[in-house]
Amino acid sequence: MRWPRSRRCEAAVHSAVTDPLSRVRSALFTPGTEAARLKKAMTSGADVCIFDLEDSVPMARIGEAREIVREALEELAGGARIWLRVHPASSQEMAEDLRTMPLSTLEAVVLPKVSDWDDIEACRRAMKQARVPAALPVIPIIESAAGVLACAAIAEATGVACLVFGRFDLAADLGIDPDGSSGALAMARAGVLLASTAGRLHPPLDSPWLKIADLDGLRAAAQRARADGFGGMLVIHPSHVTTVNEVFSPTGDEIIWAQGIVASSAEAESGGRGAYTHNGQMVDEAIVKRARAILRDAQP
Repeated sequence: MRWPRSRRCEAAVHSAVTDPLSRVRSALFTPGTEAARLKKAMTSGADVCIFDLEDSVPMARIGEAREIVREALEELAGGARIWLRVHPASSQEMAEDLRTMPLSTLEAVVLPKVSDWDDIEACRRAMKQARVPAALPVIPIIESAAGVLACAAIAEATGVACLVFGRFDLAADLGIDPDGSSGALAMARAGVLLASTAGRLHPPLDSPWLKIADLDGLRAAAQRARADGFGGMLVIHPSHVTTVNEVFSPTGDEIIWAQGIVASSAEAESGGRGAYTHNGQMVDEAIVKRARAILRDAQP
Protein backbone atom coordinates (compact mmCIF):
# COMPACT_ATOMS: atom_id res chain seq x y z
CA MET A 1 0.00 0.00 0.00
CA ARG A 2 1.03 3.65 -0.42
CA TRP A 3 0.67 6.04 2.49
CA PRO A 4 -0.44 9.64 2.35
CA ARG A 5 2.75 11.69 2.35
CA SER A 6 1.98 13.26 5.73
CA ARG A 7 1.77 9.84 7.38
CA ARG A 8 5.06 8.75 5.89
CA CYS A 9 6.78 11.93 7.07
CA GLU A 10 5.38 11.51 10.58
CA ALA A 11 6.73 7.98 10.80
CA ALA A 12 10.11 8.97 9.40
CA VAL A 13 10.46 11.60 12.12
CA HIS A 14 9.55 8.99 14.72
CA SER A 15 12.26 6.63 13.47
CA ALA A 16 14.82 9.42 13.42
CA VAL A 17 14.35 10.49 17.03
CA THR A 18 13.95 7.16 18.84
CA ASP A 19 16.70 4.66 19.66
CA PRO A 20 15.06 1.90 21.70
CA LEU A 21 17.66 -0.83 21.15
CA SER A 22 21.30 -1.31 21.98
CA ARG A 23 23.59 -2.82 19.36
CA VAL A 24 22.77 -6.37 18.22
CA ARG A 25 25.41 -8.61 16.68
CA SER A 26 23.86 -11.99 17.54
CA ALA A 27 20.21 -12.88 18.17
CA LEU A 28 19.79 -16.50 19.31
CA PHE A 29 16.53 -18.30 18.55
CA THR A 30 15.25 -20.85 21.09
CA PRO A 31 12.01 -22.84 20.68
CA GLY A 32 9.35 -21.88 23.20
CA THR A 33 8.73 -25.55 23.99
CA GLU A 34 12.23 -26.03 25.48
CA ALA A 35 12.30 -24.67 29.05
CA ALA A 36 15.86 -25.79 29.79
CA ARG A 37 17.19 -24.35 26.53
CA LEU A 38 15.49 -21.01 27.18
CA LYS A 39 17.44 -20.71 30.42
CA LYS A 40 20.67 -21.92 28.80
CA ALA A 41 20.31 -19.33 26.03
CA MET A 42 20.73 -16.62 28.65
CA THR A 43 24.32 -17.77 29.27
CA SER A 44 25.28 -18.20 25.59
CA GLY A 45 26.83 -14.75 25.20
CA ALA A 46 24.29 -13.75 22.56
CA ASP A 47 23.43 -10.06 22.52
CA VAL A 48 19.73 -10.96 22.32
CA CYS A 49 17.76 -14.13 23.12
CA ILE A 50 14.69 -14.67 20.94
CA PHE A 51 12.05 -16.84 22.58
CA ASP A 52 10.15 -18.38 19.66
CA LEU A 53 6.42 -19.11 19.48
CA GLU A 54 6.26 -19.45 15.70
CA ASP A 55 8.13 -21.70 13.25
CA SER A 56 9.93 -23.88 15.80
CA VAL A 57 6.69 -24.72 17.66
CA PRO A 58 4.21 -27.32 16.28
CA MET A 59 0.63 -26.06 16.16
CA ALA A 60 -0.41 -28.75 18.64
CA ARG A 61 2.02 -27.37 21.24
CA ILE A 62 1.37 -23.64 20.96
CA GLY A 63 -0.53 -23.46 24.25
CA GLU A 64 2.23 -25.39 26.02
CA ALA A 65 4.91 -23.15 24.50
CA ARG A 66 3.12 -20.00 25.66
CA GLU A 67 3.01 -21.29 29.22
CA ILE A 68 6.70 -22.27 29.18
CA VAL A 69 7.75 -18.90 27.73
CA ARG A 70 5.52 -16.97 30.15
CA GLU A 71 7.09 -18.76 33.12
CA ALA A 72 10.59 -18.20 31.73
CA LEU A 73 9.95 -14.48 31.22
CA GLU A 74 8.68 -14.11 34.77
CA GLU A 75 11.62 -16.05 36.20
CA LEU A 76 14.36 -14.48 34.05
CA ALA A 77 13.08 -10.89 34.01
CA GLY A 78 16.01 -8.46 33.96
CA GLY A 79 18.58 -11.18 33.36
CA ALA A 80 19.08 -10.65 29.62
CA ARG A 81 17.81 -8.87 26.55
CA ILE A 82 14.84 -10.93 25.37
CA TRP A 83 12.78 -10.63 22.20
CA LEU A 84 9.62 -12.65 21.56
CA ARG A 85 8.78 -13.97 18.09
CA VAL A 86 5.02 -14.13 17.77
CA HIS A 87 2.85 -15.47 14.96
CA PRO A 88 2.32 -13.40 11.79
CA ALA A 89 -0.19 -10.56 11.72
CA SER A 90 -2.36 -12.67 9.40
CA SER A 91 -2.79 -15.31 12.13
CA GLN A 92 -5.30 -15.15 14.98
CA GLU A 93 -2.57 -16.65 17.16
CA MET A 94 -0.59 -13.37 17.19
CA ALA A 95 -3.05 -11.58 19.47
CA GLU A 96 -3.15 -14.57 21.81
CA ASP A 97 0.67 -14.70 21.90
CA LEU A 98 0.73 -11.09 23.05
CA ARG A 99 -2.20 -11.39 25.46
CA THR A 100 -0.65 -14.26 27.42
CA MET A 101 2.86 -12.83 27.91
CA PRO A 102 4.34 -10.52 30.60
CA LEU A 103 5.52 -8.19 27.85
CA SER A 104 6.98 -5.58 30.20
CA THR A 105 9.98 -7.92 30.57
CA LEU A 106 10.70 -7.88 26.81
CA GLU A 107 12.96 -5.61 24.80
CA ALA A 108 11.09 -6.15 21.51
CA VAL A 109 8.47 -8.17 19.63
CA VAL A 110 9.64 -10.00 16.50
CA LEU A 111 6.92 -10.09 13.82
CA PRO A 112 7.46 -12.68 11.06
CA LYS A 113 6.26 -12.70 7.46
CA VAL A 114 5.66 -8.96 7.27
CA SER A 115 4.39 -8.10 3.81
CA ASP A 116 3.31 -4.47 4.22
CA TRP A 117 2.81 -1.54 6.59
CA ASP A 118 -0.64 -2.85 7.55
CA ASP A 119 0.97 -5.86 9.27
CA ILE A 120 2.85 -3.53 11.62
CA GLU A 121 -0.33 -1.60 12.36
CA ALA A 122 -2.19 -4.85 13.12
CA CYS A 123 0.56 -5.93 15.49
CA ARG A 124 0.55 -2.61 17.31
CA ARG A 125 -3.24 -2.72 17.69
CA ALA A 126 -2.93 -6.18 19.23
CA MET A 127 -0.13 -4.93 21.48
CA LYS A 128 -2.33 -2.05 22.65
CA GLN A 129 -5.21 -4.41 23.43
CA ALA A 130 -2.78 -6.59 25.40
CA ARG A 131 -1.68 -3.51 27.40
CA VAL A 132 1.84 -3.73 26.03
CA PRO A 133 4.09 -0.74 26.85
CA ALA A 134 3.64 1.74 24.00
CA ALA A 135 7.40 2.11 23.49
CA LEU A 136 8.02 -1.62 22.94
CA PRO A 137 9.71 -1.90 19.50
CA VAL A 138 8.62 -4.20 16.68
CA ILE A 139 11.23 -6.14 14.68
CA PRO A 140 9.75 -7.13 11.28
CA ILE A 141 11.14 -10.10 9.37
CA ILE A 142 11.13 -9.41 5.62
CA GLU A 143 10.72 -12.84 4.02
CA SER A 144 8.46 -12.54 0.98
CA ALA A 145 8.51 -10.77 -2.37
CA ALA A 146 5.71 -8.49 -1.15
CA GLY A 147 7.68 -7.66 1.99
CA VAL A 148 10.78 -6.78 0.00
CA LEU A 149 8.83 -4.45 -2.29
CA ALA A 150 7.22 -2.78 0.75
CA CYS A 151 10.25 -2.69 3.05
CA ALA A 152 10.80 1.07 2.67
CA ALA A 153 7.31 1.76 4.03
CA ILE A 154 7.70 -0.96 6.68
CA ALA A 155 10.94 0.65 7.88
CA GLU A 156 9.15 3.96 8.40
CA ALA A 157 6.21 2.51 10.37
CA THR A 158 5.85 3.72 13.94
CA GLY A 159 7.61 1.49 16.45
CA VAL A 160 9.88 -0.34 14.01
CA ALA A 161 13.48 -0.37 15.25
CA CYS A 162 15.28 -2.92 13.08
CA LEU A 163 14.61 -5.09 10.02
CA VAL A 164 15.51 -8.76 9.63
CA PHE A 165 16.20 -10.42 6.28
CA GLY A 166 14.51 -13.83 5.99
CA ARG A 167 16.35 -15.48 3.14
CA PHE A 168 14.88 -18.97 3.42
CA ASP A 169 11.19 -18.09 3.34
CA LEU A 170 11.88 -15.55 0.61
CA ALA A 171 13.66 -18.19 -1.48
CA ALA A 172 10.70 -20.53 -0.99
CA ASP A 173 8.36 -17.73 -2.06
CA LEU A 174 10.46 -17.19 -5.19
CA GLY A 175 10.94 -20.92 -5.85
CA ILE A 176 14.75 -20.69 -5.85
CA ASP A 177 17.73 -22.15 -3.98
CA PRO A 178 18.42 -20.01 -0.86
CA ASP A 179 22.14 -20.79 -1.17
CA GLY A 180 22.35 -20.05 -4.89
CA SER A 181 23.67 -16.92 -6.57
CA SER A 182 20.24 -15.49 -7.32
CA GLY A 183 20.14 -11.89 -8.47
CA ALA A 184 16.68 -11.60 -6.90
CA LEU A 185 18.05 -12.51 -3.47
CA ALA A 186 20.92 -10.05 -3.88
CA MET A 187 18.47 -7.30 -4.80
CA ALA A 188 16.26 -8.20 -1.84
CA ARG A 189 19.20 -7.99 0.57
CA ALA A 190 20.10 -4.60 -0.85
CA GLY A 191 16.50 -3.45 -0.50
CA VAL A 192 16.39 -4.33 3.18
CA LEU A 193 19.71 -2.57 3.78
CA LEU A 194 18.70 0.57 1.92
CA ALA A 195 15.30 0.71 3.62
CA SER A 196 16.95 0.39 7.03
CA THR A 197 19.34 3.25 6.36
CA ALA A 198 16.69 5.48 4.78
CA GLY A 199 14.39 4.84 7.75
CA ARG A 200 17.24 5.57 10.20
CA LEU A 201 16.85 2.20 11.87
CA HIS A 202 19.47 0.04 13.51
CA PRO A 203 21.50 -1.93 10.95
CA PRO A 204 19.46 -4.97 9.84
CA LEU A 205 20.07 -8.57 10.88
CA ASP A 206 20.90 -11.25 8.33
CA SER A 207 19.46 -14.76 8.09
CA PRO A 208 20.99 -17.55 10.19
CA TRP A 209 23.56 -20.11 9.09
CA LEU A 210 21.82 -23.50 9.16
CA LYS A 211 24.81 -25.88 8.98
CA ILE A 212 25.47 -26.17 12.69
CA ALA A 213 28.85 -27.94 12.55
CA ASP A 214 30.26 -25.81 9.69
CA LEU A 215 31.85 -22.95 11.61
CA ASP A 216 34.06 -21.96 8.68
CA GLY A 217 30.99 -21.53 6.53
CA LEU A 218 29.35 -19.55 9.32
CA ARG A 219 32.34 -17.19 9.54
CA ALA A 220 32.35 -16.65 5.78
CA ALA A 221 28.60 -15.92 5.77
CA ALA A 222 28.95 -13.49 8.67
CA GLN A 223 31.87 -11.72 6.98
CA ARG A 224 29.81 -11.30 3.79
CA ALA A 225 26.89 -9.94 5.80
CA ARG A 226 29.08 -7.43 7.63
CA ALA A 227 30.71 -6.35 4.37
CA ASP A 228 27.24 -5.79 2.89
CA GLY A 229 26.25 -3.55 5.81
CA PHE A 230 24.31 -5.85 8.12
CA GLY A 231 24.79 -5.19 11.82
CA GLY A 232 24.44 -8.80 12.95
CA MET A 233 22.84 -12.18 12.33
CA LEU A 234 20.13 -14.43 13.61
CA VAL A 235 21.63 -17.52 15.27
CA ILE A 236 20.05 -20.95 15.69
CA HIS A 237 22.68 -22.66 17.87
CA PRO A 238 24.71 -21.42 20.88
CA SER A 239 27.94 -22.67 19.27
CA HIS A 240 27.54 -19.95 16.60
CA VAL A 241 27.37 -17.01 18.99
CA THR A 242 31.10 -16.47 19.59
CA THR A 243 31.97 -16.46 15.88
CA VAL A 244 29.13 -14.10 14.98
CA ASN A 245 29.96 -11.68 17.81
CA GLU A 246 33.61 -11.66 16.75
CA VAL A 247 32.92 -11.02 13.06
CA PHE A 248 30.48 -8.18 13.76
CA SER A 249 32.90 -6.44 16.15
CA PRO A 250 35.61 -4.06 14.89
CA THR A 251 39.08 -5.56 14.58
CA GLY A 252 42.10 -4.10 16.34
CA ASP A 253 43.39 -2.67 13.05
CA GLU A 254 40.03 -1.03 12.34
CA ILE A 255 39.98 0.58 15.78
CA ILE A 256 43.52 1.95 15.38
CA TRP A 257 42.63 3.34 11.93
CA ALA A 258 39.44 4.94 13.26
CA GLN A 259 41.20 6.50 16.23
CA GLY A 260 43.75 8.07 13.89
CA ILE A 261 41.04 9.44 11.59
CA VAL A 262 39.00 10.95 14.43
CA ALA A 263 42.07 12.52 16.04
CA SER A 264 43.29 13.97 12.75
CA SER A 265 39.82 15.32 11.94
CA ALA A 266 39.76 17.27 15.20
CA GLU A 267 43.16 18.75 14.37
CA ALA A 268 42.06 19.59 10.82
CA GLU A 269 38.87 21.24 12.07
CA SER A 270 40.79 23.39 14.53
CA GLY A 271 42.96 24.50 11.61
CA GLY A 272 39.95 25.43 9.51
CA ARG A 273 40.29 22.55 7.05
CA GLY A 274 37.48 20.31 5.78
CA ALA A 275 38.97 17.70 3.44
CA TYR A 276 42.60 16.85 4.20
CA THR A 277 45.20 14.09 3.88
CA HIS A 278 46.06 11.63 6.66
CA ASN A 279 48.70 8.90 6.18
CA GLY A 280 48.40 9.28 2.43
CA GLN A 281 44.59 8.99 2.44
CA MET A 282 42.20 11.77 1.53
CA VAL A 283 39.77 12.30 4.43
CA ASP A 284 36.42 14.07 4.32
CA GLU A 285 33.25 13.95 6.41
CA ALA A 286 32.15 10.58 4.99
CA ILE A 287 35.43 8.95 6.08
CA VAL A 288 35.20 10.55 9.54
CA LYS A 289 31.61 9.34 9.88
CA ARG A 290 32.70 5.75 9.20
CA ALA A 291 35.54 6.04 11.70
CA ARG A 292 33.18 7.29 14.40
CA ALA A 293 30.82 4.40 13.69
CA ILE A 294 33.66 1.90 14.14
CA LEU A 295 34.62 3.42 17.48
CA ARG A 296 30.99 3.40 18.58
CA ASP A 297 30.69 -0.29 17.69
CA ALA A 298 33.89 -1.03 19.60
CA GLN A 299 32.28 0.05 22.86
CA PRO A 300 31.47 -2.92 25.16
